[in-house]
Amino acid sequence: MYAIRFETLETLYARGESQRNSGAHGVGWTAHAAVLDRLAANQRLARTLGWTSCAIERSGTGRFKAWGVPPGDYRRHRIPDWASDAR
Repeated sequence: MYAIRFETLETLYARGESQRNSGAHGVGWTAHAAVLDRLAANQRLARTLGWTSCAIERSGTGRFKAWGVPPGDYRRHRIPDWASDAR
């Protein structure tokens, strides 16, 4: 059986930034899509674990981040990158 190795969200962010900085038009789209897919997967898992008010947001031109309210709390927190932690 083969183990699937997931890249961390930080690695996906770095790949996208590197590709965008290469100067080629549209090159960073695949990496950007991978970041959004990962954030959405982390958000879906958070919801199954009881998180509420989940959203993917971006401040200005910064990175997209997933936020939500964990069970038993009232403040928003960044949703962890569970997809790459489940190795």
